[in-house]
Amino acid sequence: VNGPQPMVIAASAADTGEGDTHKYQLDNGRNFVWSYSPYYEIYETEVNGTKILGYVFSPDKVPGEDAFNATVDAFRLYSDLFGPYPHPQMSMVEADFDHGMEYQSLYFLNKGFFASYDGTSGSFLVAIAAHETSHQWWYGLVANDQALEPWLDEALATYSEYLFYEYYYPQDIDAFWWQRRVNPYNPSGWVNNS
Repeated sequence: VNGPQPMVIAASAADTGEGDTHKYQLDNGRNFVWSYSPYYEIYETEVNGTKILGYVFSPDKVPGEDAFNATVDAFRLYSDLFGPYPHPQMSMVEADFDHGMEYQSLYFLNKGFFASYDGTSGSFLVAIAAHETSHQWWYGLVANDQALEPWLDEALATYSEYLFYEYYYPQDIDAFWWQRRVNPYNPSGWVNNS
């Protein structure tokens, strides 16, 4: 990948290129994705030997830090609950499209979640960060057909949100999680069709 400077690239793997040439390699991945913006601010830490990166648009630094912290907390919890993460890097990336989307070693989080963030843990920004982080296990490591059987990863990712709130923010389970993430969908009966 070549492009104008200043260039900030968020990708599913580390950049091993030199100068204006960017080179990436993702071993044992289901897909590879990257995003470019000259406006990304970068957050970085390490959890259990995995580099965790966060890329957010400059105006969203404050909610970006909270989304990044939720990602790191979720990654730490899920590594303990679901098993070690095999890739050397995982990134959270603010995006200019609806909702969130998981890919191998990277997920996108809609800028609307940043704009509507109220500074509390009982918010879609925090919940969806936890949700999308869990997709590194439920889709990334435990693979399924997302088109024909999306419930296999989405149900487990939604349950992972519950585990996240149970562990970090138990006060938000009834006040936020059930009220905003489950009850509006009026769930009932068995999921028994394709």
